[in-house]
Amino acid sequence: MSRRKASLRGWLVLAHRIAGLSLAAFLVMAGLTGSLLVWNSELDAALNPHWFRTATSDASARPIDALALRDMVQAQHPHALALRVPMAQEPGHALVFLLRPRPGKGPLENDQVFVDPSSGQILGERRWGDITQTWRNLMPFLYRLHYSLALGAVGTWVLGLVSLLWMLDSVIGFWLTLPVNAKSTQRPWLGRWARAWKLDMQSRWRTTFDLHRAGGLWLWPLLFVLAWSSFALNLPQWHDPMLRAFSTQQPSTADLPRRKTPLWQPALDWQAAHAQANSLMQQLALQQQFEVLAESSLAYDPRLGLYRYDVRSSLDIKDEGGSTRLFMDGDSGALVATWFPTGTAGADTVITWISNLHKASVGGLAYKLLITVTGIGVAMLSVTGVLIWQRKRAARKKA
Repeated sequence: MSRRKASLRGWLVLAHRIAGLSLAAFLVMAGLTGSLLVWNSELDAALNPHWFRTATSDASARPIDALALRDMVQAQHPHALALRVPMAQEPGHALVFLLRPRPGKGPLENDQVFVDPSSGQILGERRWGDITQTWRNLMPFLYRLHYSLALGAVGTWVLGLVSLLWMLDSVIGFWLTLPVNAKSTQRPWLGRWARAWKLDMQSRWRTTFDLHRAGGLWLWPLLFVLAWSSFALNLPQWHDPMLRAFSTQQPSTADLPRRKTPLWQPALDWQAAHAQANSLMQQLALQQQFEVLAESSLAYDPRLGLYRYDVRSSLDIKDEGGSTRLFMDGDSGALVATWFPTGTAGADTVITWISNLHKASVGGLAYKLLITVTGIGVAMLSVTGVLIWQRKRAARKKA
């Protein structure tokens, strides 16, 4: 190996070591919480069955209309605003409404309401993500911890930078597993690299080292996707412009103009807005040649003065729910913007895929299990990396 290559490898080893030690605590937290969040809905329902499950599980029972349930929730919470309606109803499952404080009012005691769609009865309430409400909020708190260290915008920025460094470090780590191109050995290059993929269980030190190297190789494609998607989800203002250099992207909610003063009472009420949005979506389906499979949600944003209507369509890739959407003027009902998860803009198709791979919302049970193992693997790689550094540091001191 030339002196120049040896110098480059030495610098990359140092960079890998510094990045690994800097990121270890973050990645252990992200890996372990992520492996649990793969089962977020199931675990949250298991912890709070009296909120998520209803007494009526008969598929033939006719539930109350979702918009009527929204009116009931709004009437019982006059101090708040119910600005999003979940349109998909499943027998035996509660509908969950999110509340926002009215303008000029203080924070809400609870902002998430669980409603039995067959009776309209409120099954429970909580402040989403507030761990002071004990185990009832465990899964939402883990989500906040995973996404933003439970620190809001500052934590989101921190983990976005961590994800960017992790993505770069994963490339360096992969490169360091490649065998040195030494002329003194007669073994073929692939044969020497094959050793990096194997585990040697003969000693604790060798097992630790091989778990770090071989584990990183076997999990590398998913590790890179998780790092990339974390960066994209936490810092889209950095990620998306770079992606647009190679492909096109549709306007997002952030690109829509804000009103000078919020429109709190649009001319179209929720019933009229739903009918108009449904009609517009059917027209779009004919024009763009996609199929509407089910409704997902209807929401209203006073800052924009727009209704947002989401459906599940043949353009969606995730196992449940839908993100094929349109934005409609709250006064006139005119179509303002659309957003399609796949098939329209290459950049959005890429983001749709990596974000759903990150959340394990594609691929069914098998992929969920794989991401669970990968999350544990992320924590394992961080711990073994620190152990390897400690051993080598002790050896250098002894020498």
